[in-house]
Amino acid sequence: MKALSLLFWLALALAATPGVRAEETTSLNTYCQDLAKAATALHWELDPCKDIEWKTGGTSSEGRPLIYAEFGDPTAKNTTLIFSMVHGDEITPLYLALELIQWMNAHKERYTKVHVAIAPLVNPDGFFKVPRTRMNAHGVDVNRNFPTTDWKEKALAAWKVKYHSDPRRFPGPEPRSEPETVFQDELIKKIKPQKIISIHAPLNFLDYDGPTSLSLAKFSKEYVRECLKLRASLKAISSGFFPGSLGNYSGRELGIPTLTLELPTADPKKARQYWLTFSRGIGNVIRFELPVEPLNPT
Repeated sequence: MKALSLLFWLALALAATPGVRAEETTSLNTYCQDLAKAATALHWELDPCKDIEWKTGGTSSEGRPLIYAEFGDPTAKNTTLIFSMVHGDEITPLYLALELIQWMNAHKERYTKVHVAIAPLVNPDGFFKVPRTRMNAHGVDVNRNFPTTDWKEKALAAWKVKYHSDPRRFPGPEPRSEPETVFQDELIKKIKPQKIISIHAPLNFLDYDGPTSLSLAKFSKEYVRECLKLRASLKAISSGFFPGSLGNYSGRELGIPTLTLELPTADPKKARQYWLTFSRGIGNVIRFELPVEPLNPT
């Protein structure tokens, strides 16, 4: 059954990635070697893949595996999904995600009542490109490629008018056109998270997207109250919605509290410092439990 599941994910990714054949994909072993070399070049004292049981949710535009790790009880009600390195030139989030994976792997006994999935490198092609790029190999900003209800009406128009056709913010030719977007979307459907954390840099704030007092027509009062309690406990702000963004898609439309942690810089020399600063807060989010049924039956 597990093998069939992996084959399904691979077939899905290849179907969504024209021109990529199975024999062109990078093996997980080679990928880990490349990741270890990159960590060494960044002067990070960690072994990215040591003792980690990676799962693969498809392949990137250039055939690299899209990996994630799971911890805790898959049947737990308290679930958290963490994405990192959606933009390939934002270096410090990768360190936080890899450190978190290693830490959770070494302290599994502390997380028996939760379910956590972490995708440390959503955009490997942008990361391994020289020089690194915000976009994926197709030149798409995969944080503007989610199938939000306003995508077809506003995504390309906003890109042309508001961002003056900035290549770094191109939302793609169609919503959900990129394998890296499909990977994230399918993980959301698979994990069914109560909360999502997406780690970025370098804007230095914590953003909240999710149910508010304006959402009572769609979500129960209890659920909205607990979402706002989570937001208040973290002193998160709302910076607005963007067509095709994860926060718009998972937070506003799906009603999953989505927290975007913007680290102060993308300077790899400061990555360890950021881990020490923000790891406790990430742990608090993981432990925070929301009501299981967010939708209001009425």
